[in-house]
Amino acid sequence: MSAQRTLESQSITSGDYVSAEESIRTASVTDFEDALEGSHSNLPDDDGTETLQGDKTVNGDTGSNTDHEPSNDSETTTKEIESGERTVEDTPLQPTRSNDEELDYDGSEEKGFFGNVNDFSQIASRTRTNLRLTRTETQGFHDELSRVITSASRKKVSEEDEDAVDPATLDWDSPDDPDNPTNWSSRKKWFSTMTVAFLCLVVSLGSSLYVCGVPELMMEMGISQELGFAGLSLYLLGLSVGPIIAAPLSELIGRRPIYIVTLPLSMLFTMGVGLSPNIWTILVLRFFSGASASPCLAVASGSIVDVFLPHEVGLAMALFCLAPFMGPVLGPIIGGFVAENKGWKWTLWVNLMFAGALLPFVLMLPETYAPVLLKKRAKARKIKLQKPQVGLLRFLMIMLSITLVKPLQMLVVEPIVIVFSIYISFVFAILFGFFEAYPVIFRGVYRMSLGISGLTFIGIGVGLFLGTGFYLVLNALCFYKKHDDGFVGMKDKDGNQLPPTPESRLLSGKFGALALPISLFWLAWTSRESIHWIVPVLAGVPFGFSLILIFFTVVTYFSMSYPPLSLASALAANNLARYTIAAAFPLFTVQMYDKLGIDWATSLFAFVAIGLVPVPWIFEYYGESLRKRSKFGFDAEQKEDSSLA
Repeated sequence: MSAQRTLESQSITSGDYVSAEESIRTASVTDFEDALEGSHSNLPDDDGTETLQGDKTVNGDTGSNTDHEPSNDSETTTKEIESGERTVEDTPLQPTRSNDEELDYDGSEEKGFFGNVNDFSQIASRTRTNLRLTRTETQGFHDELSRVITSASRKKVSEEDEDAVDPATLDWDSPDDPDNPTNWSSRKKWFSTMTVAFLCLVVSLGSSLYVCGVPELMMEMGISQELGFAGLSLYLLGLSVGPIIAAPLSELIGRRPIYIVTLPLSMLFTMGVGLSPNIWTILVLRFFSGASASPCLAVASGSIVDVFLPHEVGLAMALFCLAPFMGPVLGPIIGGFVAENKGWKWTLWVNLMFAGALLPFVLMLPETYAPVLLKKRAKARKIKLQKPQVGLLRFLMIMLSITLVKPLQMLVVEPIVIVFSIYISFVFAILFGFFEAYPVIFRGVYRMSLGISGLTFIGIGVGLFLGTGFYLVLNALCFYKKHDDGFVGMKDKDGNQLPPTPESRLLSGKFGALALPISLFWLAWTSRESIHWIVPVLAGVPFGFSLILIFFTVVTYFSMSYPPLSLASALAANNLARYTIAAAFPLFTVQMYDKLGIDWATSLFAFVAIGLVPVPWIFEYYGESLRKRSKFGFDAEQKEDSSLA
């Protein structure tokens, strides 16, 4: 493993909803093997030698081979490939660079995204945050994945495949190739972006629309409140498990098939819930409805990063991150009136209508994943491709180790992941706890109807929009401020350039940490009949503001603290913890409010929030030392590289 791989193959992603699979595309073969087998060594062939894929780039139209550096005899090289005289074992291991890998923010190689590349090259390659994403190098990931598959198979390329082209070396015809998703028209890019963003909104909308029909469902089927709200909890558990399978599959078959299969499947399960004769059928189908819909959340970020260059992706990714949070907020706003006037089943029919209206647009979605597009074009041009050296099962084992096994390990032994996952999970769980608490407050104290009480969630929605806007402004004026000398980044009072560190991105989290207990105490002690209802409604504004800011901060800190494969696992761990804890809150929130009262029950959440306020400041002072001790961070990766050098 070389230091060059560290500098050229970093990829940062965002998200809960920024799927973890995006951050593993540029990972190294060694990391793949480590995730699966717990070792940091390439698997040897039977004869003790390593089988490594080449660094050649093959144009899809001709099958010709091109080095990263111009060759004086490309024709000879082409003949060597076609005749099988040169195999993948004869070529040194070097990462394949994508066509626009060198396109920094200001368009120059010497003046990079964070200023002078001589001073900040190593840092810049690791510190693209969630709203200034680097475009993931799909070509690099595909190349590395091919290497790990070859190594894991412990087989040499068969003789019949020696004259075939390695799919990992396929590349676009030119930087301006119209088939390259980054060269699509703005209209086509935004069609893809808005479609997947609305898809995420509809998926998350399904969680809270159901809640509005629970009171009627309880009376109709004679069930307890806990059993009624279990439908929400099981849907959330379904959302937590779906990405474990979807993320690896999207790397194998592309984005589009995931959308086309999972959305109709989720619609069928939703229809089944509405037609169910008993609560047990409802609960089972609610789980599968969430599990079948959740792959959209895992894959959507990949579709966005596939089509936008680094300096273009900010707004698109912000809208994508906002959509899954707005879904749960819109659910009570819409579902309250639906359940009040049409009954609980119509909350499911409305969800089905939203999904059905979106289905034609999903069917028109183009594929955006470059390796899949390049393979299809190569086959259309009659280019013979090497057969996979590892079967589907082995591939899924490698990927599942990254999306399931390693995340569970990090949730146990990694302090950064443990603390930040608990933090964002707590805030996220409060949001779903409010689906039970708000009716207690606004229907119980202020005697609002079911439909009107749903409108009280507008305050949280406004806070989400304000928090997103605040973060964008903070990025433009602080994190990525463009100075007179052309430097983009942060400077101290003396004008010296400050290297971008994870701790420097905690500023937004500090605002969110302070706003959270304020909003909860505000709601706790103003929710009384003597105070106008608008006052507790407005308490939702700082809550939504803190929710989105803490989310952005957690994802950004993870993105700047871990190399690609560990980042994928950290985000997967966060996703699993967030939805699991959120699934538990609806089961006890009403009982807690009945026992403690509105004021002290909400204050209990606020006291926990106060205990979490110091988290951003603690990591500001101790974050660097924690990262140095981490077994999964960049320092651990550098030590591994040094030991293997």
